[in-house]
Amino acid sequence: MWIEHTFIVVLLFLILQLSSCSENMNPKALSSAVATFSAKFINELDKTKSSVSSPLSAEFVLALIALGTSGKAHEELLSSLGFPDDNTIRSAFTRVSSMLKSIKGVTLDVANKVYVMEGGYDLQAPIKEDAVNIFDAAFEIVNFAENVKAANIINSWVEGKTNKRIKDLIQPDDLNAYSRLVLVNAIYFKGTWKTKFDVNNTSNQPFYLSKSSTIDIPMMYREDNYKFGFSEELQAQLLQMDYIGDEASMLIVLPNEVDGLNTVLEKLAAGHNLMSDVEKMHSNKVRVTIPKFKIETEIDLGNLLPKLGIKSIFNENNSGLTKLLNADEPLYVSKAIQKAFIEVNEEGAEAAAATVGAVRMRRCAPQHHEFVANRPALWCILVGGQIMVGATYRPTETPRRDEL
Repeated sequence: MWIEHTFIVVLLFLILQLSSCSENMNPKALSSAVATFSAKFINELDKTKSSVSSPLSAEFVLALIALGTSGKAHEELLSSLGFPDDNTIRSAFTRVSSMLKSIKGVTLDVANKVYVMEGGYDLQAPIKEDAVNIFDAAFEIVNFAENVKAANIINSWVEGKTNKRIKDLIQPDDLNAYSRLVLVNAIYFKGTWKTKFDVNNTSNQPFYLSKSSTIDIPMMYREDNYKFGFSEELQAQLLQMDYIGDEASMLIVLPNEVDGLNTVLEKLAAGHNLMSDVEKMHSNKVRVTIPKFKIETEIDLGNLLPKLGIKSIFNENNSGLTKLLNADEPLYVSKAIQKAFIEVNEEGAEAAAATVGAVRMRRCAPQHHEFVANRPALWCILVGGQIMVGATYRPTETPRRDEL
């Protein structure tokens, strides 16, 4: 039997009209910036249950919006994303976009689209040039006043780009005559483990919800050579499992303690460089036991992003969104949502996410190691050295059959 992972991300920002220093960043620095933002992003998710998100997808849209802002909003976005200036954003995302297109061995598609209100509206020339040349965005004119038709147009595109995993993302009530722009980023990932699991080795085993509480869940097992390591700072084991092609992988950060995940997330959000830990990992013979699971999450970015310092774009009176639209109309972000899905099992894995924003991440001798993920942990899909997906698995009860 084989296992594969699919991850789909759709990130939308609906932008509605108000009704009343260096130009280059080296690959390590870029990975560090992405990892830092990802850690802060994941640390703000609900810590009482499992969750999945794509900080990288959020960064695509936030980076484009940053190029269309000025003043305090611009400063907040640059600071939160970890970039010193606009030219660094341009060079960084040109590199990321190019890297994502060249990944081998897995299916990885990235699509960006801008929906513009009919009636002569358009992006300003500089931001439109960035959208096309850096983010490879496509454009479509729609009438948001016909909100049911407009929502169907957007939702159909989203379904097509996510293999029908994300449906009815936009509600007609999200759109109206004051809507001006909808920015969409979609990432679809599908990869097969380089070393495959056997369904016959899967069995129900205890998973620790806390030091004194367990539930029985299906756990998969395989013994093989994997990249393995320890992080003294995080007090955690690290395991990296490659997908076919060796350019994408799953990284699991497993705390030493049953209740250690929150501390791990807090240390990462405070600035600990996870990618430096990854660089120190070595190939070892490892006996791996990991759960099969399915997670689906909806994230209100209107609440999350301000916690990361991104506040002004939600301000109706002074959003700083001054370089986006070709019309002299005040804009602000009134809604921002990301929806995400990931599944891990023997037959295959699939993940999807969607975000809506509305404006109105020394060689050593071979030895056997045990890696038993029977407690809450951080799961990351790495693509080209970047954290694309982050998930925390900590079930609150025995998963239902449709969650496996």
